Amino acid sequence: MADMKPEIEPANIPVIDFSLLSSSEQDHVAALRQIDDAFQTFGFIYLNNHTIPQEMVEEAFSWQSKRFFDLPHDVKQLIAHPPNADDHRGFAEVGLGLVSQGIWDAAKIEEIRKSAPPEQKEILEMGNPYNSDDPKANPFPNRLLPEDCFPGFQDFIKKWWDQCINLENQLIRCLCEIIGVSDRDYLAKQQTPGANRSHMSWLHYLSMPLHPLRERDASRLNVHTDFGQLTLLFQDSVGGLEIHDEEANIFRPVLPKPGTVIVHVGDMLEKQSNGRWKSALHQVTAPSQHMYGNQITENSVVDRYSVAFYVMPDYDLMMEPLPGCEDKGKWKSLAWDERMTAGDWMRRRVALEYEQQNKALVA
Repeated sequence: MADMKPEIEPANIPVIDFSLLSSSEQDHVAALRQIDDAFQTFGFIYLNNHTIPQEMVEEAFSWQSKRFFDLPHDVKQLIAHPPNADDHRGFAEVGLGLVSQGIWDAAKIEEIRKSAPPEQKEILEMGNPYNSDDPKANPFPNRLLPEDCFPGFQDFIKKWWDQCINLENQLIRCLCEIIGVSDRDYLAKQQTPGANRSHMSWLHYLSMPLHPLRERDASRLNVHTDFGQLTLLFQDSVGGLEIHDEEANIFRPVLPKPGTVIVHVGDMLEKQSNGRWKSALHQVTAPSQHMYGNQITENSVVDRYSVAFYVMPDYDLMMEPLPGCEDKGKWKSLAWDERMTAGDWMRRRVALEYEQQNKALVA
């Protein structure tokens, strides 16, 4: 019998019916209040009846699990992610990146790289899929396999991007309404049309032994907050996502709910809301039925897939409190310098994930 682990109740994250936002005034206001309360408490919501068709979500997972990540490693390495914080594009193999939280010392990060088992994940990192003659609009084009090698994928990515942009635009209009900004497009105007700096991560968590996950000696994705404004997260049915419960000081499972997208606050929105909304710590480990209790019948965990879309403003935008957020809230997940742009914050977070490894290798 496996070592006994206490049962952990799942996080009580509310499910918000997106269709209510375009329903009666009473339903609309109630849904906004639910979002506000959840973001202040959890930093997370489940969103159902949203605008991205379920068939398209299933197609995205099909491109992942049955196509891209099943390709030979040397083929995926043709579009390898460089050790560069700005050029955050391409395939990141297991061990290339190291996710951390609140550790700003590159030497300490390198010590962790050398001593801790690598996170059991591989990622395809992508940005705006549309080409532009303006180098400022998309200075780092995506690294994607050529059409003759991986036909149809580039067209699908454009369709997926468009759907995510449409959904996030509706969501950030709701956030403006919640804080009382009369211009509902205030946040949307922080994204230059045709030069949107939002980001996509397609993640594959590899099958691995269960015991080190149960003992917290290994991780599929380390504890962290996301660095953008909002994250749209689609997860498969496997499970393993956990969110930190501040009150109980434990991590609670965020169970998969079919037909929903998880929407959660990132560091930039926590900063812009002046701590009103929470950028929550989260991680990926084994599914809850394998992590807790003593009814364990498996020795390993199966592959897990997720699709993330990170809502980002223009990189030169100064990160300051939004109108309506003058009063300081309770949340401050990480310390910021006095004046930082969105690009400054993104580089600080991603540089530690990738760049120190490069310096160590060439030293």
